[in-house]
Order: sequence, then C-alpha cells, then structure tokens
Amino acid sequence: MKTFKLSGIAMIIFIVFLSCRSDYNNSTSKSSKINLVNTKPDSGDIIKVIAKDFSFQVDDEINSGWTTFNFENRGHTVHFFLLNLLPDTISYSEYHEKVSIPFQIVFDSIKEGMSKADAGGMLGKILPGWYFSGVQSMGGTGFIDQGKTSQITVNLIPGTYVMECYIKEKGVFHTTLGMMKEVKVLEESSNINPPKPNIKITLTNHLITPIGEMKKGKNTVSVYFKEHPKIGLGNDVHLIKLADESKIDKVIYWLDWMNIDGLEPPSPAEFLGGIQEMPIGSIGYFTVHLESGNYAWISESYGALGMVNKFSVR
Repeated sequence: MKTFKLSGIAMIIFIVFLSCRSDYNNSTSKSSKINLVNTKPDSGDIIKVIAKDFSFQVDDEINSGWTTFNFENRGHTVHFFLLNLLPDTISYSEYHEKVSIPFQIVFDSIKEGMSKADAGGMLGKILPGWYFSGVQSMGGTGFIDQGKTSQITVNLIPGTYVMECYIKEKGVFHTTLGMMKEVKVLEESSNINPPKPNIKITLTNHLITPIGEMKKGKNTVSVYFKEHPKIGLGNDVHLIKLADESKIDKVIYWLDWMNIDGLEPPSPAEFLGGIQEMPIGSIGYFTVHLESGNYAWISESYGALGMVNKFSVR
C-alpha cells in the first residue's frame, strides 16, 4: 500500500484528515469503451509486467538504474503496480504479514460500520513503525484499465521491493488475493537513458502543474516530485479520459480506498496510466497514446483538495 508519513501528534492530525475527506456520491457507472491504441515498447531493455487476476508475471531480479517497464493489464478490471522499497532488515513475508494483512483487517472493520477516523486510528496502532519511517515508494504505473498497456521509466536503487496492486474485488484488496510479488533490484546497473518528454508535470502540495500540451498520438510525460505533504499520503498522478466531465466527483470518491465502493469495479472513468509516488526530487516517465477527447490529471489522495487538472485533445 502507499506509505503514510506519521509521528506523534501527526497521527491525530492524520486521523482527522481521513475523516474529513469528502464523501462524494457513491454511485458509479462504467464509461463507454474507447478504442485506444495500446502503448508499445520503444527499444532497449524493457521489463515486461503482465497483470492477471490476481498475480504479476515479471522477472524475479532486475538491474538497478533507469528501468523501463511495459505493463500489460490482462485482468477483468483496473490494475496497476506500486514498487515499495523495503528496509534492509525487513523481508517480503514480514511486509505481507505486518502491512498487507492489517490493511485488509482495517477495511473489514469499515465494512462492519467503523468510521474512517476510528479506522485511521486502528491502522496507526497496528502498522509497524518501520512502515512509516523505512518503506519508500519508488514509483509504479498509474491505474490502467483492462486490456490496456502502459510504459513507464523510473530510476531504481538496489534492494528488495514489493510489487503490489491494491484495487479491490468484492471488498478484498488484490494484495490479499495474491497480487503481490517480491522483486530484487541488483547492484548491476542498466544501460538505458530516460526518454525525452514532450510534457513535463511538476507535483506540489496540492497542485498538478503541466508544461506543454498533450496531443493526439504518442505522448511521453515526465513527472517531477517537487514535494510531498509532511503528514499523510504522498503525491502521485493518474490520467483519465472523461466521457462525462460531471463524473469527476465520482472519480474522486472512487479513488478513496476507505469508501466501501472505493477502488471497486466498475471504475467511473477510463484509466490510462500515470506515475505512483516517488521520493522528493525524483522524476518518473510514462508514455501514452491519446485520441481526441476530454481528459484529466488527478491525484489518488488529494483530488478532493483540488489536485485535478482537466484538458482536451483535439
């Protein structure tokens, strides 16, 4: 799961933050399908990731440095992957036992009627301290609709990573269903360079600031993580196509995992990728092919605070 930054009184503030996230209309409807051109690998060393219901097919070991992933969603719903770098003293199995399982326990409590505020407090008590202070989110794909492909490039340091998808299926996180994998990043470095973007996005609190213009056809986007909130979740960015602009509130509601219908299929918009949280100062890249239509950049955690940027492609 995405990592929280908490300490002392910050836990109290975070609980308030969770309880105050906007409660949007929970009705969702599937947008009409669009015939997007799938993103194809460019060249060089490409790490293939195939997402199925509910597993990842990817190499157990990959080189460090600039790394390009080609992600193919063969599942029946939205999938993605987040790469969390573990502290040297923490194993993959320990992360699963002490992080993944507690998130499911907390969400089960929400389903039984627990408030978001109480759930936040429960989560803070049962998660280990090393999760807040030692686990680093190092990027990953934004949410990807079924049948779509996305390509991202991120800079990875050596270590043990957890690749995971925490979309839900009938109230159960995909991580609980087995959509997690240990990936070792080696000392040996790759020999690739990052792609050249035609769009540059800067993420701050709480703004998505693009420079350049998205166009029909191929777009390569760089995402610069200038800052993260000192408390709570880090910044990220996802790309959606809007069949109906009025659905943006439904997307914001859907992106909140604490909502009963949050991250539960069907999604209220077409998800086309993006970049998951990375450390401050990092840059990640992703490539997407677009057709004419209305789109939006949106944050998973802070859309309700205005972290949405709409645009059109003609």
